[in-house]
Amino acid sequence: MDTSELLARRLISRGLAPTSAREEPRNGRDVAARLLALQAQSNPAGIRALGLRCGLDDAAITAEVDTLELVRSWPQRGTLHFLHAADVRWMSRLFYPRVANSQRGQRSALGLSEEMVTRARQALIEAASSPVTRKKAYAVLATAGIDPGGNRGSHLLRAFGGEGEIVQGPKQGAQETFLRVDALGVEQFVPADPLAQLAARYVAGHGPVGVTDLMAWSALSKSQASKAFASIDAVQVEAAGQLMWMPQWQRDVTAAEIKHALELRLELPAFDEYLLGYAKKELVLPPQLRADILTTNGLSWPWVMQGGVAVASRRST
Repeated sequence: MDTSELLARRLISRGLAPTSAREEPRNGRDVAARLLALQAQSNPAGIRALGLRCGLDDAAITAEVDTLELVRSWPQRGTLHFLHAADVRWMSRLFYPRVANSQRGQRSALGLSEEMVTRARQALIEAASSPVTRKKAYAVLATAGIDPGGNRGSHLLRAFGGEGEIVQGPKQGAQETFLRVDALGVEQFVPADPLAQLAARYVAGHGPVGVTDLMAWSALSKSQASKAFASIDAVQVEAAGQLMWMPQWQRDVTAAEIKHALELRLELPAFDEYLLGYAKKELVLPPQLRADILTTNGLSWPWVMQGGVAVASRRST
């Protein structure tokens, strides 16, 4: 498979190009369930990324966030993502061990003991049966005897989010809120085999993909990613110099749909998963545009895609 076809098929898997090979998503939660998680360091950019893939405007996606059908949390790499409310806990618990040691290593410098973390977790979970603002959450920590200053409050919220205990709730004006997962009002999905579930859905929403793609996206180890792919029924193809897995439904993607995907010109938001969901950013991002679309330290700006690759930055817009 050549690079152009690889990119076209990824656009189709991502829901950025149409196909008759599978049902189109109807709303933001369909998109999130299909893609598992979409980066949301920028809340407006994450909202737009969801809307692009189901044909809805930002207000409609925001309404799904307001009704807790979509949530913003830290399921992987300690980074904010939007995901379907039912997927919070299993995904967080699968990914969190890869960042937990790093977070624990920061606590001595923050003046946090593990006993203080346990106390903070209990206090916040009890308080967040309905959405609480960051200010209120920090007040809860202070009442529990933990000073939220010096980045301690933000560290704890991010850690408890990574554990799958807390998510961000609907905004109250410009203020972020936080809510315990058990108060979402949706039954948490419990897969029989989390790695197999991860691989099947990652391939279906991102494929064709290789082991290094899943490693980069999830921060899982090579052995975990390899084990995950070994457990699923998918089409194996050679692309970009490596073995990749493609969902079975892509067998029915037509040549005309591939051609159409490569003719599309789209304005994509900052942090869009079409760029960030894979290991080899250079397949999409020419070096002359890199600094104005995605920096090495993780800053991102809106950009224009045509033919499956970046053709312009919208950094100044």
